[in-house]
Amino acid sequence: MKKLLVILFLFSLVSIWPFFKIGYFESHDGEWMVIRFTAFHQTFRAGQFPVRFVDRLNSNYGYPVLNFLYPLPFYLAEIPKILGFNFVDSIKAVFAISAVFSSLAMFWALRQKFDKYSAFAGSILYLFIPYRFVDLYVRGSLGESLAFAFVPLCFGAILKIQNGKRIYFPILSASIALLILSHNVIAFLFLPFFLIISLVLIKKSRIFLVMSFLLGILISSFFTVPALYDLKFVRLPQIKIGNPQDHLANLIDLIVPKWGYGPTPNGQNALPVQFGIVPLFIALAAFYSQMIKKNRNVLVQFLLGIFVLIAFLMSKLSALFWTNLPFSDLIQFPWRLLSIIVFISSFLAAYVIGISKNKKTLTAIMVAASIASTILYTKPAGFTDKGDGFYSTNEGTTTVRDEYLPLWVKKQNPIRANTKIQITGDSPVEDLNIRPTSYTATIKSDIDTNVQVNSIYFPGWQVKIDGKITPINYMNDFGLINFQLPRGEHKVIIKYTETPVHTAADLVSIGSLLAAGISFFILWRKQNS
Repeated sequence: MKKLLVILFLFSLVSIWPFFKIGYFESHDGEWMVIRFTAFHQTFRAGQFPVRFVDRLNSNYGYPVLNFLYPLPFYLAEIPKILGFNFVDSIKAVFAISAVFSSLAMFWALRQKFDKYSAFAGSILYLFIPYRFVDLYVRGSLGESLAFAFVPLCFGAILKIQNGKRIYFPILSASIALLILSHNVIAFLFLPFFLIISLVLIKKSRIFLVMSFLLGILISSFFTVPALYDLKFVRLPQIKIGNPQDHLANLIDLIVPKWGYGPTPNGQNALPVQFGIVPLFIALAAFYSQMIKKNRNVLVQFLLGIFVLIAFLMSKLSALFWTNLPFSDLIQFPWRLLSIIVFISSFLAAYVIGISKNKKTLTAIMVAASIASTILYTKPAGFTDKGDGFYSTNEGTTTVRDEYLPLWVKKQNPIRANTKIQITGDSPVEDLNIRPTSYTATIKSDIDTNVQVNSIYFPGWQVKIDGKITPINYMNDFGLINFQLPRGEHKVIIKYTETPVHTAADLVSIGSLLAAGISFFILWRKQNS
């Protein structure tokens, strides 16, 4: 088995060869991820934790994008950054390591149910499948790429629990939390899917199973609760980022191999939405096996049903369905359902080989076909080397329609914020200390004066004058922080802090994580007693 793991590792490295080139490459979101990480890093180093509001973006007026964007990729990127990597290479490291880890994790998960050859073939297909390379080289989706690393951990934990390993209940909770923190939309797709699978497979301890799912969700509360609660303060619910109907494809496009780098599955250079040649053949082979009575398998039948359902939901035949579907704005793009196809194809590949008589031969054919049919997709549209300075000084919002701007920002200031504290009149500012989302100064004024802070207000901002909290006025065209300063000399502290809702969510996460840790320790003691 060690030999298979080494081969799997080496094949995985082949799939990520562009990440070893100097600089970066063109993709839809990849460079935005680097820009966000630079702002995240600057704010994290300044002491904000969890990082929610970064004040460099939005022309130096600040932007709460990280309050709503999945946070785990950026926390993980801090590890290579601390080790001396630059910003670009830190993000590339998360992409590359998550890709390699995902295939190894899927091998571990599939081994809980299948022999080593079946697991090997399934884990190869889990990486060498068109949509994985769409995420890596077309879309540059850091969160989705990382989420694929934790999907197998969730599934493997479920299979361990099915085999009577109760110690995996808290491990399942931790894996679910990591999945949510990697990419909330992918988690939204996978959690109901995995809950159904686990209820099909596990007949006993279902209460503990459901509690494990809930505990995983609670562990991620520090991110999910503020992200949901604070939506009422921003433009996102009022803006349609993408129309799902614009991202539906012709059925033939799901079958015929083709490649492009566009934003939608339609038109020239269209976004690839193909299932892949090998997954289609595997699905047909699995379907054929279910026609033979002795090979009937409820889970396989369920996965085949989902496979067909996704094909329908991704096609233009489902246009009317998407018009009336609740939460369609959350999913945004129907082709995101390909993430489930990736998992199903991997499992069905292992299943088909598992029931075959010539496992070694079929494994070799399937692995060769998986790699040969996708290896040409490991090519970005083009390479670029802009240097860290380009990303670490970029002050865009890094969002399509500035959708995380607060509702009270009526218009964006066309002039960059060159200073953070702006005072009416000639009042001197001394002992000025400007750090990300934390500004202190001593201000002298002969009269009562208005102070403008060139940062947009968002719940969490707090102004203290001589240690006492003072009211903030942000009802101006640009939504900037303003406050009244009495005459005299005053110590002023302007800082972004946790709101009561944020703090409560943090405490829920800490408590839930402790509960998972304690339950793991108790189950570990029982297992080893």
